[in-house]
Amino acid sequence: MGWTRELETSIRGRVLTDSQSLEAASWDFGHVVHRTPKAVVQVESAEDVRKAVLFAGQRKLRLALRGAGHSQSGQSLSDEIMVDLRGLNRVLKIDPKGATVTCQTGITWRELLAELLPLGLSPPVVTNNLDVTVGGTLSTAGLGVSSWRYGTQADHCLECEVVTGRGEFVRCSAETEPGLFDAVRAGLGQFGVITEVLLRLRRHEPLVRTLYLLYDSLSVLLDDLVTLMGEERFDYLEAWCAPLPQGFRTIDGQPRSFAQWFFPLQATYEKDEVGAAADTEKLRGLRYYKQVHAEDRQVGMFFSRLDPLFALWKRGGFWEHAHPWIESVLPWASAAACVGQVLERVPPQAVVGGHILLWPGKSAASSLPLFVRPMSEYVLGFGVLPAVPRDGLDEALPLLDQVSLVTTLAGGKRYLSGWVRFDAAQWPAHYGEIWNNLLKMKAKYDPDRIFSSFWVDQDSHGPFGSR
Repeated sequence: MGWTRELETSIRGRVLTDSQSLEAASWDFGHVVHRTPKAVVQVESAEDVRKAVLFAGQRKLRLALRGAGHSQSGQSLSDEIMVDLRGLNRVLKIDPKGATVTCQTGITWRELLAELLPLGLSPPVVTNNLDVTVGGTLSTAGLGVSSWRYGTQADHCLECEVVTGRGEFVRCSAETEPGLFDAVRAGLGQFGVITEVLLRLRRHEPLVRTLYLLYDSLSVLLDDLVTLMGEERFDYLEAWCAPLPQGFRTIDGQPRSFAQWFFPLQATYEKDEVGAAADTEKLRGLRYYKQVHAEDRQVGMFFSRLDPLFALWKRGGFWEHAHPWIESVLPWASAAACVGQVLERVPPQAVVGGHILLWPGKSAASSLPLFVRPMSEYVLGFGVLPAVPRDGLDEALPLLDQVSLVTTLAGGKRYLSGWVRFDAAQWPAHYGEIWNNLLKMKAKYDPDRIFSSFWVDQDSHGPFGSR
């Protein structure tokens, strides 16, 4: 443990080695993988990050990056050095006229919105969970209920300050060091540490109106979503799968609970505070089963609309359960059949403390190279997001792996922030024609493989090999 003392002397921030701090950093939100670091570095500056990377390289130690720790496969865990980036939490400059913000990447989206909303500004894409960090979601791509129009959060990152695996500060953008720029956005922290970003913003209306619609047919919902995206009637679209339990039926010789599935859709449009509602025109020609509700609220309240749900999960104890979430992006042509096949096997109790999400999109809305997705005009995000008691993981994980396989066989691509248990053949299949370039980027920007790969640490057959 002598190197931890050396690390303390080189870092201006704190280096924690007490058992309580190490145990707190040994789990991520997934609560499936457990890995205890030897030291937690709470950085105060980008220079602290650089020094930690250099230290790890000199001593052949592996280093993991952590913001809110919302990963689900141990992506933010390390058994050597954990770098806690939450100390990089300052807004550096807001340019209302140019509609941009410069900030550090350990700041949460909630903290950033608190600075932006009074100015009538917001990011084009906002995550459902506001308590994750800017750097964390940019490193996975970052999706939200406006992604159907605006792509990922990382698409609106205009410039990054990065500490590479060589311990070098590099400013990168589409014009300057574009290779690194493309590597770190949705790069899962494998090529460098994003310490500062320039983000594009947009001006929004102060009020939104949400129409709550219920569908009893998935195919009808998908048809209507094509209409809504094509005509751009709404600003935000979010749907999910809701079970109505029907009792038990026999499957493979065993009684299993089953459900009739319904599909709520919340379609939201922005409006001026004094503007009249335009519901009739917005709903023209749609074939929903029933309109359940309509509600106006301030745009800031809309962005935090899931806070009450998360509070319920926490009160019910589900927040501390395991979260081996499976999220895939499906080609539109196979989406209905794939989702239907999965729902046939999902027991209704699996949704307690979690949910099954559907989010529509256009593949061309994103230009992000490492956000791998089907190249069909329309795509459907499909997320099976359970809360599983730890003593139920042995049964749940193989079933969730089957969900992953079904979505892949349907032409889908996994969204890599969740539970991923690919073997050595599945990684190049996932990345396809950009696979070889991915390996070249790793060799260029992190030649000593400083940054922990959850792929390597899981089974030593990750895309970058064990060292």
